[in-house]
Amino acid sequence: MYKLHSLILLVFVLCLSVHSYAQQSITLNETPDGLYNEMISNEHVRNDKGEGFCWHAKYSMNQYLKYYQLTKNTEWLDAAVKYYDFLIAKMDTDPEGYKGWIGPYMYDEKYWTDSHVGDAILMNGMLDFSLLVMENKELKGKYNDRAKAYIELAKRDLIEKYDHRGTWKEDGPIGAYIAFDKYMEPGITKQWKFGSEVTRSGLTHPFNKQNDMGLVCMQLYRLTHLKFYRDRAEKIFLRMKRQMQLSGDHYEWNYWEPFGSWDIDFSNNTPKHWVGINPNPGYQSREVEQMVEAYHNGIVFDETDIRRLINTQLEVMWNKDKVNPAFTNSNVAHEPGQRQEEKKATGTLWTSLLDFDQTTRTLYEAGLKNSQSNSLEYLSYYNIIANKPVSFTRKYVKETVKVPFVNFNDCKEIKMAAVVPGVFTKGDRVALVNYSWNPGELEIALYSANGKDKILEIFKGMKPTDNVIEWNGTDPQKNITLKGDYRVRWTLGKEFREFPVVIK
Repeated sequence: MYKLHSLILLVFVLCLSVHSYAQQSITLNETPDGLYNEMISNEHVRNDKGEGFCWHAKYSMNQYLKYYQLTKNTEWLDAAVKYYDFLIAKMDTDPEGYKGWIGPYMYDEKYWTDSHVGDAILMNGMLDFSLLVMENKELKGKYNDRAKAYIELAKRDLIEKYDHRGTWKEDGPIGAYIAFDKYMEPGITKQWKFGSEVTRSGLTHPFNKQNDMGLVCMQLYRLTHLKFYRDRAEKIFLRMKRQMQLSGDHYEWNYWEPFGSWDIDFSNNTPKHWVGINPNPGYQSREVEQMVEAYHNGIVFDETDIRRLINTQLEVMWNKDKVNPAFTNSNVAHEPGQRQEEKKATGTLWTSLLDFDQTTRTLYEAGLKNSQSNSLEYLSYYNIIANKPVSFTRKYVKETVKVPFVNFNDCKEIKMAAVVPGVFTKGDRVALVNYSWNPGELEIALYSANGKDKILEIFKGMKPTDNVIEWNGTDPQKNITLKGDYRVRWTLGKEFREFPVVIK
């Protein structure tokens, strides 16, 4: 028995030694000052303004915290604070006294403005720092003031600012941000000079930009415990989840979809922006990352949703090669008659799914085989991610989470179906919008809230792949008084999609 106890003790000591050696063996090819100087020396970070500046400034912004995670050396946090303060010093003040990264408008540089996504992605990085500090007693003593300053910046000069401008819109249980419709003359930030005549003014932002605002709201909820921020994040992500297409056992979703009447060109019966899966693989990869972060915060998404995203990646996009993995875009299922080897590798590995799936980890490791062992990517994976088993445990909530119910119908043909708006008074101008992969005979009908009873047929006939049909929320035959909760159902062939509506 004594020998057995000694053997167990020896194994325990050896394990501690190996763990200690692994930590001590980390050799970085970067220093805090070196990273800071490299980032502020970037030509675009040094000279650009506006949203363009924000995208360049965001690049590598999370490296400070990753290096701290690996080393526990607070010099990385000192460098982070130095960089954040550099960014804040680049902010300008708008005509109403709010700060933002003001500069050339992304779609027409003759005008100046700040943007939801530009402000959000930089404040998101700062709030990551605030969360690290406020949830660690040792760090809080040194960095408390800076962490609180970043919180107040995000509360006032992001959420409050864009609410003050009237860019937040709600439609029942969902909500979205629209582009502001006032602009400045280049270099003159004291007054708004231009308005809705500027291209894309007032349009609803695409999902990736909505979600970046949602990420900040989730961070502010964790930091302040104010329900306002959680509710805002839930409305943002619930809208996205409701608009995702269930096809078999996987999800597809569009880059942008209309949300309000401002998004519809009623004279031509068409949305004012294109609807489709973004061909740039970085967009969907980022949107999956945003959804995963919402999942870990207990917002909207559940384990079934994550599994469906994994299926999209591994069953639809992956070429099934573990040695040389390649990925198509997620709409490849709608390219009939094309063999897997002929499909173009226009997708990418969704690394945010590494928490949940071993195959995803295996594919990621294949991509690391030629990486340097002291690269941040390599060190972060093998010292932070791979050390934990795959699991669907949420990172930031311990209690059981109940997410809002979304009724999905397995529908491969209809890639978008929405009622704009979804809550309306009879007599209002309502747009019934649908996009399909192929033309065909389409029926649009109003059903009971539980989907069992057909109330009335709104439209039936041959339609192209995209269309907008106007409806005023009434029974054309004048036989039924419509009021309460319903579903609008689009049926194409044997498949259908639905959208919940409320008629006041």
